[in-house]
Amino acid sequence: MPIADVEAVRFANEELRPAADKLAQLYYLAKAVRDQWFARGMAARFPNTSDVVEDGSANDGRPRITGADVNNLITRLDEIVTSFEAGSNAKLNTILKVAVNPMRNTP
Repeated sequence: MPIADVEAVRFANEELRPAADKLAQLYYLAKAVRDQWFARGMAARFPNTSDVVEDGSANDGRPRITGADVNNLITRLDEIVTSFEAGSNAKLNTILKVAVNPMRNTP
């Protein structure tokens, strides 16, 4: 029997599908950044140390980051990709089935 309850349909359209879109976009972003990290040899440029990345953040109010912070974020991105792809992409497939716009639109 179809689910036609107005509130349920609204929830699916206004909450669940956008959440699936954002999760899919997160996966694709994590995968792209991680792939670029390895393709460009960034591990050699960001030692996993407390050395500060001189990106101008000391002057513009952004939090300063270290080589360790960068490496930790790459690890988190890798964990996202690994989790979504585990079990023959079980999580990713669930998300993509519900997502309407899994790829973020770029200007």
